Amino acid sequence: MSIAVEIAVEDLAGLEVAAHAGADRVELCVDLARGGLTPPPELVEACTSRAAELVAARDAKPHFDVHVLIRSRAEHGDFLDRPEEFAYSAEEIALMARQAEEAVTAGAAGVVIGALTADGELDVPAIETLRDGALTAGSTVMRGVTLTVHRAVDALPGRDQRAQAVRTLLGLGAHRVLTSGGAARALEGADDLAAMVAAAEGLLDICAGGGVRPADVRDLVERGAVSDIHLSARRRPGAPVEDGAPETCTDPAIVAAAVDAAGEL
Repeated sequence: MSIAVEIAVEDLAGLEVAAHAGADRVELCVDLARGGLTPPPELVEACTSRAAELVAARDAKPHFDVHVLIRSRAEHGDFLDRPEEFAYSAEEIALMARQAEEAVTAGAAGVVIGALTADGELDVPAIETLRDGALTAGSTVMRGVTLTVHRAVDALPGRDQRAQAVRTLLGLGAHRVLTSGGAARALEGADDLAAMVAAAEGLLDICAGGGVRPADVRDLVERGAVSDIHLSARRRPGAPVEDGAPETCTDPAIVAAAVDAAGEL
């Protein structure tokens, strides 16, 4: 089994760290401390251009690319049991649709989207609007776009609802769902992850993310049956920084450890 490793990064230096350490892709955002927000188009363009350079120089995997988080607002770092964190006004949805279009135009290989109703259900019309913004841009630049639905699904009320969300998202054309299985840490949600994998029936990837550590990778794959792993690999506060290390919160050692753990499976 080939296990893909995705690293959430906030800057160009973080992207370079992830690429050099052997990650398969990055999710680009800003404000990771609150779960991430949409990065500016200028940063997307710089990162996608640099990713292409690293691939061409064989300093990254041949398929290494950039996926952009589309999220206009974050009020709490902890959004479990808070569907309102992902309930957006019509104006916010229109803004995020433009952001998705801009991200793809700037070179993103994919976008990471999601929306819920205040009652804790998938907001299908909103997701369709965000999807269509990305796909419209993809059509214009004549490039395919990968659609990932982010951890909004973890604010759904239970396992059955998350499994049903996977089936619904299949019908909406999603390619991947990023989730912790509704738990604070993905390892604690391994049984729910397995239920989501079963609901996907091999037609959609379930990517385990949320408090993931390199030591968790094997258990997530074996217990959760996932084939994708997502982590921020952030340097611990106060951790020593090597001489010459890039100025970024992305820790090369943590990324390398996660890639190594995935490579052993």
